[in-house]
Amino acid sequence: MIRTFAAVVFAFLTVAAPARAGGDDASGTMFYQSCMAAASIIEGNAPADALEKAPMCFGAVTAIMNLEPFLKPEAAMCPPEGTRITFAQMILVVAKYLKTHPEQLHQNFHMLAVLALHEAWPCTTTP
Repeated sequence: MIRTFAAVVFAFLTVAAPARAGGDDASGTMFYQSCMAAASIIEGNAPADALEKAPMCFGAVTAIMNLEPFLKPEAAMCPPEGTRITFAQMILVVAKYLKTHPEQLHQNFHMLAVLALHEAWPCTTTP
């Protein structure tokens, strides 16, 4: 039941949100400055306004982290066996992805973040 609910919520966030008229309020563009601020806090070189900007990214990545166990393998992240992905690593991966893929910033942030995390730690299937 919970798994189905999480899948429906995730599907809504990644499919329905970009279809809204007037643009996507949850676009990569909307989250870009927040994630750059979050990354700067983690890296220890935060500008004065980072604490004001970062919470949006921290919150969104926390939500994705909590829903990640419910993702299908083609969208999930799979760290190497015996390792654990930290929240800081996740923030840095998402921020780097946004920074290196400016052509995708118009897309839904949550979808981009899931893609970034999956690319960093892909799941492999063995036959």
